[in-house]
Amino acid sequence: MTQEGRRRLRDGREVPVHDNDGLRKICGCPRRLWAKGKHSWLLAYCWKGRHYRFSLDRYANKHVEGKTEATALAERLRAKIRDGTFASVEEPPANLPAATTAAGLSFEAFGEICLERYSKARDKASWADDASMLRYLMAVPVTWPGAHTLGKKPLVSIVDDDIEAFIRHVASTRGASTLNHYIQLVRSLNRWAVRRGYRERPFLAAESDVVRRRKVVKRNRRLEPGEEERLLASAGPHLQRLIIAALETCCRQGELLSLQWRDVSLGRREIILRAQKTKTTTDRIIPISDRLEAVIEHVRLDPNGEVHGPHAFVFGDELGGQVKCVRRAWQTAVLKAHGK
Repeated sequence: MTQEGRRRLRDGREVPVHDNDGLRKICGCPRRLWAKGKHSWLLAYCWKGRHYRFSLDRYANKHVEGKTEATALAERLRAKIRDGTFASVEEPPANLPAATTAAGLSFEAFGEICLERYSKARDKASWADDASMLRYLMAVPVTWPGAHTLGKKPLVSIVDDDIEAFIRHVASTRGASTLNHYIQLVRSLNRWAVRRGYRERPFLAAESDVVRRRKVVKRNRRLEPGEEERLLASAGPHLQRLIIAALETCCRQGELLSLQWRDVSLGRREIILRAQKTKTTTDRIIPISDRLEAVIEHVRLDPNGEVHGPHAFVFGDELGGQVKCVRRAWQTAVLKAHGK
């Protein structure tokens, strides 16, 4: 039956079924925007009982944007599949990382591709965390011919035992919250490898008891009576200002440490958190309370008595330079506040 002749019920009425001969995009964009969207075209094709499913970008050495180009490439690939020459003639794109092995793409190279085309392409704010976790995952030592680390092992040779051994190691050295982040990462790699055609089957069993998220003890985000006073008394001047700002604005530590004077308006009594600096990638406007205003006014001038420039950091050092981490100062203050 032709595409125009196929109908199905939706909300009590018949509508045509659009199958596009297996050529489509798996994204949230409306169908009318597929031809101009940034997401990859996906081809799903079945020949003699074998199912093929892969991204066209992988075989075009570039991003295939228009539907006309995608349709032509898809037809050529279908012809190769029917002729039995598909597996022997297709090569990995020239722009892929060079870290490949004789058996195909290495796990490390696949991780780099996934980072670029999945984490970064989705404008994921925490892609840098994914990159850090990937480096840790790929450095796991293994015993494999020609590969001393998990990252150098061919992607097609990765099995659930490799991933489960890694998760057991993380579980023995990290907290439940961190462990859950790693589990989410390997699950995403697992799904993406199959969805984009890098593997025919998942390398991780869905029913694995090891790769399963752990329950995290709910954190108490409220200060006990007198705890704020003890904490402020134990902290240095810079940490004191940061603690007060956090209590008054409910901002995250990273949002405050990256705050610049250009985003502070004492006249309007508001702070603008720009989307590129927030975890949710959305702009937020925070009102400035009287207590916070006093803290900000205290650091408005540099050591020469001049007003800090627009690109100086509000909770930076004396010269307006950025302070990237206060973990050690915070831990020290907490121990002092609890009399340790």
